[in-house]
Amino acid sequence: MNIEIANRLVELRRAHGYSQEELAGRLGVSRQAISKWERAESSPDTDNLIALARLYGISLDGLLLHTPAGGAAAQAAPEPEPEAETAPDRDTEAEEVFAAASAWDAAEKAERKARKKEWKKWKERLLWLLTLVLMVALPNLTSALGLQEVYALIVTMVYLLTGFLLDNWHPGWMLFLTIPLYYSFLYLR
Repeated sequence: MNIEIANRLVELRRAHGYSQEELAGRLGVSRQAISKWERAESSPDTDNLIALARLYGISLDGLLLHTPAGGAAAQAAPEPEPEAETAPDRDTEAEEVFAAASAWDAAEKAERKARKKEWKKWKERLLWLLTLVLMVALPNLTSALGLQEVYALIVTMVYLLTGFLLDNWHPGWMLFLTIPLYYSFLYLR
């Protein structure tokens, strides 16, 4: 937004006797948003530009380009709606829409949170099961392949692999408990 439009917004607001808070309330935005528009730090979106033009009784061209009131652009402008009759209905409707959207967002957020919690439980159960299977399978597989001397290295590699790929850090550490058990059984034979 350029400074001319920002200055025009300030002029129109003051000419109609609105404070920034009053204007923000009529548009359904924050006072800070109005302030940013008037300092040319941000621009109102299309819906707010249309609402401003209707509120001030001018066309969008008149709002943005500062065309004179008698120009062709001003003649093409829609008639401003009587503020007293439509504002409460529009505000009520906007509040209802906002409340419905907020409720929908809250429900979606709760649903995502519940799904995430349920997935986390299943993932934890599956990782415990994987770890228990590995605790039984690794010693047998290592013995069958004749790799008894490097069992500790194999356990470390499996731990890192499942940790990085499956985030199996918590139950995966239990694989290291099999190392002393494996070697103690190995030397007892």
